[in-house]
Amino acid sequence: MTRVFRVPHGGDGADRGWTGSVRPAPHGVPAAPARTPSPRVTPRPAVPVPAPPAATATPAGPTAAEVACSPCAREATTHPRACRPHSVTGTGSFAERDRRWTALHRAMAEESYDALVFAGADYRGHKGSLRYLADYNLAHRYGYAVMFADEAPVMVLPQNLVSGRRPATAWVDDYEYPYNLGEGLAKLLADRRQVARIGIVGMGQVMKVEDYLQLRAALPGRELVDASLLFERVRATKSPAELEAVKEGAYILDRCFDRLLEIARPGMTERALAAEMYGVAALLGGEDPLFLTMYVDPEPTGAVPTFGVPRDRELRPTDLLCFSYELVGPSGYWVEFARMVTFAPPREPVERMARAVSGGIAAATGALRPGAAMGDVQRALLAAIEAEGTKTSYWSGHGMGLDVLEEPWVGLDVVQDGGDAGAITAAADGMVLAIHPTPWDEPHQTMGYMADSLVISEGVCRSLSQHPVQLYRV
Repeated sequence: MTRVFRVPHGGDGADRGWTGSVRPAPHGVPAAPARTPSPRVTPRPAVPVPAPPAATATPAGPTAAEVACSPCAREATTHPRACRPHSVTGTGSFAERDRRWTALHRAMAEESYDALVFAGADYRGHKGSLRYLADYNLAHRYGYAVMFADEAPVMVLPQNLVSGRRPATAWVDDYEYPYNLGEGLAKLLADRRQVARIGIVGMGQVMKVEDYLQLRAALPGRELVDASLLFERVRATKSPAELEAVKEGAYILDRCFDRLLEIARPGMTERALAAEMYGVAALLGGEDPLFLTMYVDPEPTGAVPTFGVPRDRELRPTDLLCFSYELVGPSGYWVEFARMVTFAPPREPVERMARAVSGGIAAATGALRPGAAMGDVQRALLAAIEAEGTKTSYWSGHGMGLDVLEEPWVGLDVVQDGGDAGAITAAADGMVLAIHPTPWDEPHQTMGYMADSLVISEGVCRSLSQHPVQLYRV
């Protein structure tokens, strides 16, 4: 027996919901009724879109495809530009949503999960699951989404987010705001008596302990399993729309570096330099910026390479300026960028560290082909760096997407070669990765660090930056 489950989109009768096959309940267990949106949630009124200035040509009205989507259908007659935030293309499209949900439902069936719980928190690298599933950008606190087998997900958020802005893409209709988040999550799952095996995405790194304990207490006899690796396998390969979204962030980082090359001078503080970089990113739509300076720290046991937030330290003519800049582009995808910059002619150890880093990244880029083992990519990188008479750490990169740290890991030992290699051990078309080796010359107390964002597409790995990986002098 197969029945069709449709989710109404927007509450106006327009059918833009996800359609899937719902598995029948186990023998002897009553099937759960179709879920309806929470009665506490009422549709929000349309927000008028201001008319463009007189000197600006008015864009054409919505296309037939745009009118077919209910938010546009409600507003198209009076607000011809209202559809623009809810684009029917790109990462916010219903086609992209359906692709992700179908992949997740297929993975759930393969691993015999009756439900998946996605944990999110307002912390870099801990909220991408909610955006992947619902296009929901968690701006504050924490929250969950629950996806039952072959059904649309339900958002479960704290009550103080009830007035928060929901995505204009309107992927999900059902939002619940329980007074106690753990209790609300437990009740949602307990109401489904046929749900026996529950996977939790982010169980070890993101989910609050008190919420987990409430689930254990409220769901005796149910199986709670860490399903984080399932999610990593699903999201590792990006769609063409996602790859285009990644390029947005890469463009912003390139413009930030353009600005650094214009203004970086001896006597400027690290903090003033970072402020300029933050400003460029904000104007171009970058979010969650993380600017770090890399330097040699004179520890009591000896100098070591380290990093930290920008300080009031003034840059000197003989300094090596190492920095790392990471941010989220307008569509929510992370990118990384780092280069080495000097003012005076660089010393020989600095030039050698720059050659080691650029050679290592080039070797990794060449080795990243579909099917290549991540351990082999790291070996190619290490060989290039060791050819310059120096060494780097045992792992040098990772995947990126809606979280800054995603699988696969580029490294050796427990990262890739052992039984704890993770969910993904080989490269594939559609992957986005950051490669950032950190060689250290102990005798000369000189470090090297650069990072490049890469994409594997049509069997070839390419840099997303227009700036070559090299030592820059300003």
